[in-house]
Amino acid sequence: QRKNPVSLYFWIKDLLSRPALGLGSKLLLAPLAVAGWLYAQVQAARRWGYRRGLLPSSDPGVPVVSVGNVAVGGTGKTPCVEWVCRWFLDRGIRPAVLSRGYGGEAEGPVTVVSDGRGRVAGWREAGDEPVLLARRLPGVPVVVGPDRRLTARTAVELGARVLVLDDGFQHLRLRRHLDIVTVDVQNPFGNGWCLPRGLLREPPRALADADVVLLTRTKGVPPDRIERARALVSRYAPEAPVLATSHEPASWVPLGGGAPLPLEALRGKKVLAFAGIGKPEAFFRDLEALGLRVVEAVPFPDHHPYTPDDKAQLARWAGLVNAEALVTTEKDGVRLEGPVPCDAPTVALAIELGVGDPGPLVAELERIAAAAGDPPGA
Repeated sequence: QRKNPVSLYFWIKDLLSRPALGLGSKLLLAPLAVAGWLYAQVQAARRWGYRRGLLPSSDPGVPVVSVGNVAVGGTGKTPCVEWVCRWFLDRGIRPAVLSRGYGGEAEGPVTVVSDGRGRVAGWREAGDEPVLLARRLPGVPVVVGPDRRLTARTAVELGARVLVLDDGFQHLRLRRHLDIVTVDVQNPFGNGWCLPRGLLREPPRALADADVVLLTRTKGVPPDRIERARALVSRYAPEAPVLATSHEPASWVPLGGGAPLPLEALRGKKVLAFAGIGKPEAFFRDLEALGLRVVEAVPFPDHHPYTPDDKAQLARWAGLVNAEALVTTEKDGVRLEGPVPCDAPTVALAIELGVGDPGPLVAELERIAAAAGDPPGA
């Protein structure tokens, strides 16, 4: 695999994901371990304060569903948010998505990415994930801002009857009625440490507040490994159902325009794959499982803003390996703003969430739907 200018990012991420082995590693990482322990105590105390009502949370007047996680990046929250929104839409209930808008440059407290009537803001202003959700959910308002209480107010004004928080498990200032937490089945809690020693946002015991836990990316994972992950999660969330889910490939989206292509269109073809997401290696494995010949795999940091130089380098590499196509994720497609300039086409893999046994999740969503009531004037 070819080295690239952002390899230091992945070296640091890998270092923080592994346990300290040997005296030298333990001494080197000791300051980070102390900071991680202190950070964990602060987060635990903060959550305890909200549980006991010592810290105030705001009720927006409509039901709130949070989709989040306890680890940094790459657990598959975005497909879950879309799945939940489509479930409500199918039942005539208008949801809205509230996001932090990570990577966006908007300066105001609230940015309306989409009002649900067609206009979609640019990703540089709002962030790539909110823009992707706005494009895939054209009738759903998407609102971003650092304070979910303010974005909730705007979403309700836009007619939302249910609010879906994207990456909201730690945003406790907004009262929620359902907490869905996603956990990567391959690496549930990393090395067990909180930031900055590990990749956890808060200790795993925070899962006690989860109503439903979704094990993500279980496709192709041996059943015994799934059961071990389920047992581990259940230690911290004994009351919550732990459901196996998968990212199901749906089609190829040409970034140069045109209708989506069936998955069979690239089977057996030589491709250059690239991705700037939380876990690009999982994406590369998925491509090989689809029957693509991945002759070059290029990882970028999560939310990487592609420059003309990046695109030119990808075009050169594609030529060197005689790639018949360049393949990336839909989220990367948002930030690319068009195809890589070369003879081979650039396509993005569209995925959907598959839930093995949706019964417990649907039961919780039906409770929320009942609380949403009838629309005004019905």
